[in-house]
This record gives sequence, structure tokens and C-alpha cells, in this order.
Amino acid sequence: MLYLQDEFIVIGERQFDFEDAVRDVYAPTIADDDTRLLSYHHAVHGSAEGYYVALLTAVRDGAALDRLTVRLRRGDLATYSTHIATMNYWCYSSLLVRADWAGGPEPDLAAIPVADVDHPTALFRGDAFDGRGINAALAAAFGDHRSSGQVLTFEAAYRPALDADTAARVLYRIDDIDAFTDAWRTDTGWTDWTGSLTPRVPEGVRMTGRYLRSAPWSPLP
Repeated sequence: MLYLQDEFIVIGERQFDFEDAVRDVYAPTIADDDTRLLSYHHAVHGSAEGYYVALLTAVRDGAALDRLTVRLRRGDLATYSTHIATMNYWCYSSLLVRADWAGGPEPDLAAIPVADVDHPTALFRGDAFDGRGINAALAAAFGDHRSSGQVLTFEAAYRPALDADTAARVLYRIDDIDAFTDAWRTDTGWTDWTGSLTPRVPEGVRMTGRYLRSAPWSPLP
């Protein structure tokens, strides 16, 4: 399974138009046996760049990715691509795979909902690590402990599809906002990588973190 992560800085006054285009055009149009939009996350204001949005799309293989690319460039989604380009300042796409050390099954694409989705909004932290050896360091640090309990619960981890050990993306779910707030006051008892709010990273590795909310209609909450 391949994962296409599209990151945007959306023009503030167009944020709802942008979200509507992804929900009403992109998500249902790409949905088939080999392709699904998995999530729509936007940055919590004050925690990262303003109006940051991240889409995660799963494609079964390289052939499915090629079909999606053609559709976006000159096929039935070309108008959509042009439309959303008018609503953002910046866009960056990454091709990812599940990190080998992260474990867990690949998603069942047929089971991912396409329409009539209404989840409670969920809060996440997304950490991006860049630097050689980072996946080896994460694999050693995580071991079999992928949940910190009260504050950050490990959700998923990805690495670049074509370069195994220079970058990693780790997503945590924040289940208890009160515990999360208290942890920021003390940051006591949280071990590195598996839940620390202020993790230490290996020398030469750069880390950025964002706090994200899922849209209520995001296929995966």
C-alpha cells in the first residue's frame, strides 16, 4: 500500500470552500477498489502554520497511483486540481509507506466510508522527523511500547516510499484533553518517543510537531 500525503497552506478566507471541494469532489470521485481518501486534518490555530491542511490518500499500488496522477493532471479531476490551486498559497506532496517498525495492518480500502460520515472531532499530534538513521532510532526506542496511556496514543507511522531511513512521520491521538493539559504543566513521567511532549531527538535529526483536528466528515476520525 502507498500513501499520498498532500499538505497545504490554505488561503484563510477560502478555507471552507477548500474543505468543501475535497469533501464533495475529491473524496467521492477518487473512491474505487484501489484508492481512498483516508483523512482530512487541519492544524489547531496557534499550534502551527495558519490554515495548514493535510490529506492522506491510500492507493493500492504504483498502477493505482499512476491512474490517480493522470486523472488529477489531465483527466476528470483536472478542473478540481485547478480549482484548489486557486485556494492555497503552498502545496507539498509526499509518497509514503507504513514504517516497518510500526506494525499494524494496512487499511481495508473497501471498508473506508466515502459519504455520509459524521465523526466527533478528534485531536492529534503529528511529528515529522528528518535525518539519517531516524527510523532505526524510532524502532529501537518504541520497541513494543506504542502507547503512553493517558495522553498520547500511537496511531500510525510512515516513511518515504523511496528512501527507507532519512525521514519519518508519526501520528498520535490525544484521548484526554485534561490529561494533555496537565502533562504540559509537568512533562513528568513520559518516556521519549512513546509519548513525551518534549522528546529528545538523535543528533543531526530535525523534528517539527503540529497539533491537528480531524474534520467531522473525515473518512477515518
